Amino acid sequence: MFNQSSEAMNTFDITDVGHIERIVVGSITPGEMPTEQDNQAKMARINRCLSDFPKGRIIGVERSFSVVRVGEHQVVLEAVVYHIGFKKVPMWLKRKSAVNLIIKLTQRKLINLSANIKTKNLP
Repeated sequence: MFNQSSEAMNTFDITDVGHIERIVVGSITPGEMPTEQDNQAKMARINRCLSDFPKGRIIGVERSFSVVRVGEHQVVLEAVVYHIGFKKVPMWLKRKSAVNLIIKLTQRKLINLSANIKTKNLP
C-alpha cells in the first residue's frame, strides 16, 4: 500500500465490482410522476453512494426521454438512471434493505390480521 503510487491506488477495475446500485431520477412511467422531494431524496442517495464508505463509482448512465399522449394531453417523461458500482455491498444499504423488509412483512401481517377479523365477524 505504501510502496504504490497514488495513481495505482486511485484506479478502479470493473472486475472488482461486487454490487451495483441502480437509482432512477426522474420519471419513466406516466402514472408514477415523482415529486421534487422524491428526486431530491434520490440525489441525496446518489451523493451518499459516492461519498460514504465504501465509496461507489458511477459505472454507467442511462438517459431516457419520451413524449407520451395521455388522452388529449402530452406528457414528457425524462429520467436519468445511475449505475453505481461497489466492491462490496455497503453496510448502510444492507440495513436499509432489512428495515424495508421488516416494514413489508409487518404490513402483510396487519393485512392478514384484519382479513381474519372480518371473516370471524367479531363484535
